[in-house]
Amino acid sequence: MLGAASLISAALASGCGGSPPHAAPAKSPAQPALEARDGRGERRGTVEQRAQGEQREQREAQRAWCVYLEELYERATEQAKGWPKFEQCTRMTTMASPRMLRATSECSLAALRRFEGDPFTAAYAEEVSRCGSDAMTATTLPRSDLAPFMAVLCGRIAGCGDLDYDTCRQSLEEGLGPQLERAIGAMNSRGRQEVRACFGKLACGGDLGPQISACLEPIMDDLLWLPG
Repeated sequence: MLGAASLISAALASGCGGSPPHAAPAKSPAQPALEARDGRGERRGTVEQRAQGEQREQREAQRAWCVYLEELYERATEQAKGWPKFEQCTRMTTMASPRMLRATSECSLAALRRFEGDPFTAAYAEEVSRCGSDAMTATTLPRSDLAPFMAVLCGRIAGCGDLDYDTCRQSLEEGLGPQLERAIGAMNSRGRQEVRACFGKLACGGDLGPQISACLEPIMDDLLWLPG
């Protein structure tokens, strides 16, 4: 049986077309390095394209919301056409996911067009309040997508020594899971990043419920832009 040294010698001696042994090592590292660079470039391109797509969807969804606010303004002020803050509205960005924002906008506009009379009444408020609720239900996170948030949250709690990781996951997923899936599902990527960062900074030994609420509430309050 050939030893290791013999196998290496045989491999070096078997170059194509009688190529000298030293040529093989010079060629072999070059191609993997090029492939690695190309792979990183493709990944960067994919990430950038995805980010650009999300930004475009966010702008389009925000514009749909502004169209609703413009029609609401025209109805309330009996203006024939136009809303002075329309362009300002389209430049705003919120924490709502494009899907949630568009669904809320389209539902609210349809409700406004069905409603007769003054829209600034309790009757219209009740009609349109269902739009946001239905949109949040439609964008609820699957349980598997909640896992990264639970990992950060329970990793922090376990690191504090307040509760072991597995017990935390089971307890929170059964108790707060549905509420977190609904709330985080309504957020865009920026809002979700802020929630994860906040979960990783919870104070050790503190009351968990209020701290989780404190992470969620500022972002939930920023889902929809309204003129001041």
